[in-house]
Amino acid sequence: MDLGLNGLNAVVTGSTAGIGKAIALSLAKEGVNVAICSRRQEKVDETLDELSAYPVKSVGGAVDITHTEAFQHWVSQTAEGLGGIDIFVANVSPMSGKWADAVNTDILSTVSSIDAALPWVKQSENGSIIYISSMAGVVATPQLPPYGAEKAAMTHYMKTLSKMLIKDAVRVNTVSPGDIIFEGGNWDNLRINNPEAFKRVLRRNPRGTLGTPEEIAQVVTFLSSPMASLVNGGHLVVDGGSTGHIHF
Repeated sequence: MDLGLNGLNAVVTGSTAGIGKAIALSLAKEGVNVAICSRRQEKVDETLDELSAYPVKSVGGAVDITHTEAFQHWVSQTAEGLGGIDIFVANVSPMSGKWADAVNTDILSTVSSIDAALPWVKQSENGSIIYISSMAGVVATPQLPPYGAEKAAMTHYMKTLSKMLIKDAVRVNTVSPGDIIFEGGNWDNLRINNPEAFKRVLRRNPRGTLGTPEEIAQVVTFLSSPMASLVNGGHLVVDGGSTGHIHF
């Protein structure tokens, strides 16, 4: 299936590891020119090396979205270099138990990063914004109350933003991954350091395995594409059926 993504331009934040990196690579496979960023230049360089396997433009920078002015400058430079921004994927979260992190990074900095890209996305004929949330936003999270609360809040905001941007023909959707494992990630560390606790996590996943970043990336890639033109204001929980929530 041709998703109609070839030649479009995307910015993916938090894109040098895990889900963000998988999204960048998946988009590049479909012919999307990709801009990546994270706080560490060496991780950016490593990911750019992987992206060089695809015949697309790939650029990246070491930039922190909590530094609003610096990020705005980087987005503007990136848009000019690529020739615009069609797709913006917001994927930065410290997964912290601190309220200050939840508010300042997950909420305020994510909103400001989207605002930085919006002038460019509004000019696109396939304007798409996707926020990477978490199943923590749809279930109680007694171990990380700030994290669950901010994910729920941002999911609500993205629905509101979808209504606000209808007039600009920009689609806004949220993807909430379930338990996703990758090398160096939280669940991988748990698997190594606390095997018994990891077994309990496995048991709550019906298929007996955790998800992969690539499985999330495939969903995001489709939602980013013109093939998903009717999907706007959506919230897709991609958790393998592990949660018991009912989403109306």
